[in-house]
Amino acid sequence: MFGLWYELIFGKLITILYNLKVLKTNYEIQDFYVMWTDDPEKMLIIESFDGLELLLFAGFLQWHYIFTIVFDILAVCIERTIASMLINNYETKRQTWIAILLTLATQIFAITVSCGVIFDKIGIIAFNVPWIITSVISVFVFFTIKKLNEDWQREIEHPRRSKVFTVSQRFQVKENLRALRLGKRLIISTLFTMVLCGSGVILLIFELVPPFLCHLVENCLFLNPFLICLVTMYSNPAWRDEFQKAFPCLQTIRNKKKQEIATVEPIVDLKTNLEMETDLYFKQLSESWV
Repeated sequence: MFGLWYELIFGKLITILYNLKVLKTNYEIQDFYVMWTDDPEKMLIIESFDGLELLLFAGFLQWHYIFTIVFDILAVCIERTIASMLINNYETKRQTWIAILLTLATQIFAITVSCGVIFDKIGIIAFNVPWIITSVISVFVFFTIKKLNEDWQREIEHPRRSKVFTVSQRFQVKENLRALRLGKRLIISTLFTMVLCGSGVILLIFELVPPFLCHLVENCLFLNPFLICLVTMYSNPAWRDEFQKAFPCLQTIRNKKKQEIATVEPIVDLKTNLEMETDLYFKQLSESWV
């Protein structure tokens, strides 16, 4: 994420150099803020790409960042789906091929769509389809996997469960829920930025808002990593505490935790349950991971 941020900044710096006439072309570029237009008067008519190579490369870098973020959100949801399907041994065996395959698929889609946008091979409707479909699918998959793992967790904790869960299965369910808790805010914040920027692009393309608001959309895109960083820090209690210690001005008033009434089991039943759980744990541990 943050490595791609430098890609976005580098592409924008090249565009600024063209805007300031530091890098010059054989053509007069007037409207840098026009994202797309079907008005011939606003189009830049060129006979060749001479002198525009860096500008095209800068545009590709910026669009590549955008579509990488779009497809990465879906890749994260797919990875957790695979983790739930391979609940028996996902964390105990090396699954490097999954990360490699998802990364390759993400980059193939991101590069293809970015080139299609740069060279105007993708229409306006097709241009907005990826982030809309990705947002809908990601939300659906996220809550489906979350509910599935929560159901498994309740079944694992049920004292009269009929199904036997191995140690590795219990660990994987807890790991999935931990990852989903951490990823929930990240996905929501990223989807919020995607929807905000995507809606802004649509409004700008159809000229429903003044063109200078293009800078607002760009700033939302550039500031996205800061939002993700803050959300990440506050998604983990340990990270949140260290972050607040480093930046005291960001500390917020914490609500007092409500005192909860704990249910107390009879000592005999509790001791019996602990012994059974302990014996089952070590038995499954020796069978699964030895």
